[in-house]
This record gives sequence, structure tokens and C-alpha cells, in this order.
Amino acid sequence: MSELDKPFWAFDLKQDYRHLDDVLVLPWTKLKFNPLRPPEGVSPRRWAQVFAEIFGHATSLLSGSKNYFMKKIIELYRLYSLFNRVSEPFPSLHELELLVKSDKMNFVRKQSDYRETVLNRLEAMNLVAGTVFECSQGYSIEELLQRNVVFEFDGVSRDVQNFLMEILFAYVYEYRLAQNHRGQGLNHVFFLDEGKRVFSVYKERQDAAGIPAIDELTAKMREFGEGLVVADQEASKLTDSIKANTFTKVLLPTAGRKQFQAMAEAMNLSERQAEFAQQLETGEAVIQAGGQDPVSVQLRNYQIEKQVSDRELEKRMRSDWEDLQYEPRKTTKGFEDEVRPGNDSSGSEKEIPDDPSEVELSNEANRLLEDIVEHPFKRLTERYSLFSSRYKGNKAKDELVDQGIVVERQVKSQDGKRKLLQLTEKGRDYTGNSLDLDTKHQGRGGIVHRYWQHRIKKAFEEAGWHSFLEKFDADVYINMGNTELAVEVAMGDNPREIQHLSDHLERGFTVWIAARNKEVLDGLKQRIQEKDLDTDSVIFRLVRDFNEMESGAL
Repeated sequence: MSELDKPFWAFDLKQDYRHLDDVLVLPWTKLKFNPLRPPEGVSPRRWAQVFAEIFGHATSLLSGSKNYFMKKIIELYRLYSLFNRVSEPFPSLHELELLVKSDKMNFVRKQSDYRETVLNRLEAMNLVAGTVFECSQGYSIEELLQRNVVFEFDGVSRDVQNFLMEILFAYVYEYRLAQNHRGQGLNHVFFLDEGKRVFSVYKERQDAAGIPAIDELTAKMREFGEGLVVADQEASKLTDSIKANTFTKVLLPTAGRKQFQAMAEAMNLSERQAEFAQQLETGEAVIQAGGQDPVSVQLRNYQIEKQVSDRELEKRMRSDWEDLQYEPRKTTKGFEDEVRPGNDSSGSEKEIPDDPSEVELSNEANRLLEDIVEHPFKRLTERYSLFSSRYKGNKAKDELVDQGIVVERQVKSQDGKRKLLQLTEKGRDYTGNSLDLDTKHQGRGGIVHRYWQHRIKKAFEEAGWHSFLEKFDADVYINMGNTELAVEVAMGDNPREIQHLSDHLERGFTVWIAARNKEVLDGLKQRIQEKDLDTDSVIFRLVRDFNEMESGAL
């Protein structure tokens, strides 16, 4: 993959991939994903059908229960007014469970059976998955598609594993289809070990459930630049579809005649070729690409030490996890009135709270933490003046980082590189509960995003203009008398930035986009061009430009 220079996703069921370099590892306990939020450009009605098919396949629903399930999804979308306009928030699986639970269905026995079957699956899914679905919008799939990501599903139930793998797979396909990423060559690759979990021949042959949607996707993915690598020790349990729609097949030494025969048939080996392939030793393989004749190869022995523990993984990935943004789960009054009229129970008793570990900090660490809350943008070296020596200050900082209370961030300010300390969710909980400090802040996003919001606001104020944070949903709003200006600070090439831009233009604002770097700026320009937005009132800048701006330069 490094030679191809293309990003990949790996679905990891045994913690095998965390030991690689240059990967973002997401254990399921850290994942935030709302499967009811359609991919960008996909209508809720279409996504309801796709989602129902995938959920039904992953949890073994038959056609009757699956159809009932889809009707409830559409009903839920209507309650959230998503058919008439794209509005916030989007419902989550928890709201879907509440809606199904509110459906008494006591007039037709068959319908009641469907309800009980679906409710059983939803309750188990939400209970076991913990906080995965506790969001209105999860991590940006569009951004994750630009990175090498390992999704670790070890330790969660088989149904949840299967559902997450399949729905992410379908989500990417629908996104590519909606964006018309057709005929662009290879964009991205999926790796699925234990492929029979997703591509199960038994589900494929289950007539009452119909042909699995996942089978149909495999035949279509290639055209949209998605590669798929599927591996399994039991080839006979893989679907006929996956064996028929893979361009390249690799046969390794195989134990058991049944498994060998399944691959020999898929590769259409002759009697003589099959006889040769049965003699393969460790490190040898037979490979067939397309309609070409199979060839024998010697494989490179790739050695890797698997020594990354959960604690080491958290230290390594903590900064990346903190950078991932999501919107907490919300609901609407219309939904509340429909589902729980006169009922004080909100279903919150079903939520599984995080198990907070005990935090014990030294007096020095607490003193540094108080300063971080009071002065969020102070450079780290300035904070050391709180202590009798730089050594003690650095030790307090390391204590906060090791305990997961803060993460380190860096920006290029006008007076050189500035290292900032950002509170984690764990840090905010500890600071509020143990130190009784208010951790609310002006601005949104991470510390770097908020730093640039404040820096830009200050730059315009120094130029004599009235500037505000988060007014009219802009990162920075500036009133210039005859002109109203909205500045958006873009840390990533994110579709949400384009939506904000469109909203500001509709209000008649001039818009400045201040991007983290040139790559982000170029990506956003491309998105704007694809959306055919009028850029006459749009100015593109880099955030570092505001370091150099004097009052007259604005």
C-alpha cells in the first residue's frame, strides 16, 4: 500500500494491525458513528432502504421484519422533518429503538412478532455498542477516507462487529456513488480478514432473506475506485459473489480438501495445476489475476513485532483521537411529543456511562491545570514561570499528559512556534468535578481551531472593526458598517465547511476561508467548484497570514 500511495481501511478482529506505522487505530470504544445519518449527497429515503438491508443482513432479519424495520426508519425521518429539508439533528439508533418500543402493535399478531424481533435486535445493538451510536453526527467519513484507518472490533459482540463492517462498507459506496467518483482509478482499499463474517455463503443462500445487499455492492465497488482485499482460512464459507467478483485470487497452503477444492474451483485450476497447488509449502502461493493462467510465487517473509499494548496505543493515539470531531446526540421536540407523550422516561437509563478511572494529581499538576483553564492560549514555556524550576513545570505537564488529562498541540504564531495544552474529555470531567472550575470556553473545536478564532478576531479588532465569535454561526463575524464579513477557520478539507460557506453567502455575507495549510485550501476550492458556488464574495487565506497582518493590511 505504501508503494501505491493510496489510503486504506482495515477491519481488525484480533488487534493485528495496531503494530503498523502511520495508521490511525480506532478501537470500537473510541468510535463515534451515526448510521442513520446519510452520506453526503444521499437522500434519507434512499439511505433508509440501504440501512435496512444492511442491518437486516448483519442481524439475520428475514424479509417481513426487515420491511417493518424500514418503515420505522422512514417514520423516524419524517418525525425529524428530514424529507422536506436537511435539518439538525439527525436521529440515532437510540431514537429508533424508542420509536419501535412506542409502537404497541397489538392488533395484528404477525406485525407484533416483527416488532418484537426488530426491538430485540435494536436493544441488544445499542446496549452492547456502548457509546458508538451516542451522536447525531459521528466522525467525518470523508476525512477518514483520506487516512489509513484500522477499526478494531475485538471485544464487541459478533452482530455489532458484522453490522459496523457492513454499514461502513455500504456508507463508502453510497458516498462514492453520490459524488460520482466513477472511473477515477484506485482511490482507496478495504482489508477484511475472516471474510466469511461479512461475505457468508449461508446468508447468501437464505432464500427468505433475499440476496444480501453486501453481495451486490462487491460487484459495483470497483468502478468507483474502491479496492477490496478479503482473506479467510475457510474459502468454502465465502459467498459465491465475492469469489466471482475478485480480480486477483491467491491460494496459500490449505488444510482440508473442502477448503482447497473451493479455491481450486474459484480459480478454475486444471487437474494438473490443482495437483501442484496441493503441494504448496509455507511461504509459497498460487496467484491468478483476471483471466490469466495461475502462476506459483515465493512470498516475502514480512516480520513485525506485535508489542503495542492498550496503554501504549492510548498514549500513541490520544492526540489523534482528540482531533476527531463529532456532534453529541440530540433530539427534537416533535419526536419527544410523538414517542413519549406524558412520559418522563427518556430512555437515558439504557445508556452505558463511561467507567471513569480514579485520577490523582500532584499539587503542581493541579496548579498547571488551573492555569490551562484560566489562560488556554498561553504558550507552554510561559506556564513554567508558575514553578520554582523549568524541570518541575515540565514534570507537571508530563503528569497531565500521562494521565490523559491534556494533550499537546502546536501552532505557528507570530512570535514563533507555540505549544498549547488542550483539555481532554477526561480532563474536563476531572477539572469540573475535582477542582470545581468552569471549563466552558469561547469558540468551538479543538484548541488550535479556537486559537485561530481568537487571533483572527483580535486582528480585526486591532484594525478598528467590531468582531464576534460564533455570531450568526460564523467562526468570526465582523461588522464593517456597509459590509458583513464571516470568517471560517478550516482545519480540514471537510464538507461541513462548504455548507457553512453556502449558508453565509445566502445571508449576503462576504466570506473569508482561513485554512490550516495549502492542501486544505486546495481541497476546499475543489469542493466549492464541484458545488458550483458563486465565489465572487469569497476570499481564500491561510491562517498563518493573520500572524503577519498589521491593522492596515486587513
